[in-house]
Amino acid sequence: MESEKYIKFLEKQARENPVKIEVSARSDSFRISWESDEGKPTAKGSSDILETLYLGKDMQETVIINRKVAILLQDRLRGLEEENIRMRRRLRLLKFAVAFLIITALMSIFIVISQYPSIRIF
Repeated sequence: MESEKYIKFLEKQARENPVKIEVSARSDSFRISWESDEGKPTAKGSSDILETLYLGKDMQETVIINRKVAILLQDRLRGLEEENIRMRRRLRLLKFAVAFLIITALMSIFIVISQYPSIRIF
């Protein structure tokens, strides 16, 4: 008795909320959507993250990504973060070097001017 009610409930829910399963032709991934497509414009963008990143295509609302691509992106992001830290350290060192050179140049100019009192700046 209860199983018949449950089956009827499931059939009613399936009619009200159709399930759409889209299988990707290039990989083993798939997309399940419980939304009806009535009244919605079709998406003209890419559903693959690599096409979006490397080919400059616009993204759809849903982007498909497999495990290998996720690991690749994580590795690249980690490498970029490390490179960013190295560049910040190098930039800080260069700022100190430029400040030291400016101070040295100003002191040298001051010493040259003090050696020759006949030179006037103003």
